[in-house]
Amino acid sequence: MTMHTPILENIHALLDFNHVPKSKLERVQYFSQTFGLSIQESENVLAGEQVPNKKLLKQIADKFEVDPLWLLKN
Repeated sequence: MTMHTPILENIHALLDFNHVPKSKLERVQYFSQTFGLSIQESENVLAGEQVPNKKLLKQIADKFEVDPLWLLKN
């Protein structure tokens, strides 16, 4: 079951803003390589099936230079 969350929307907004390709395969590969995750874990996060843990949220925020709390907001 897919979760529709602000976190998921904000992650995809950051990826879009940073010109990460929108194709599922390329986006998953980028996310996996950038954050040191398995392909499966990256697919799960980007599909909203897995909520990123605090460490991953911090990594995402640091990479894209945003406040970690922003990722949690609408």
